[in-house]
Amino acid sequence: MAEEEVAIEVEAVQAVYGEDCLVLDHFPPHLHVHIKPRTADVSSQQFVEAVLGIQAGSKYPNEPPIIDIIDSKGLDEERQMHLIRSIRNKACELSSCLMLVALCEVTIVQLIFEEISY
Repeated sequence: MAEEEVAIEVEAVQAVYGEDCLVLDHFPPHLHVHIKPRTADVSSQQFVEAVLGIQAGSKYPNEPPIIDIIDSKGLDEERQMHLIRSIRNKACELSSCLMLVALCEVTIVQLIFEEISY
């Protein structure tokens, strides 16, 4: 996939997540995205959140990026591992497709489930 298309995808992540998106490298993409569930408007009512680390290699999107939880709130180690597994599984499903926004959205959905069960 052309570097140009990946650059447009990185711009899309920045547009969607704004200040919550830190771009460490544009190509291959390396991002930290602060993700919170969209279930509470007041931050004091948000019990879970995570900073998602996404680091793609030179073969992205044909090879899924490395996914990590850089920091989290309200997630013990077991829940963090479950979250990472879910995101990595989605990355494998989307292999060969641009997926950065989709991986962030999967994280949001998982955090909503964690928020509800908190």
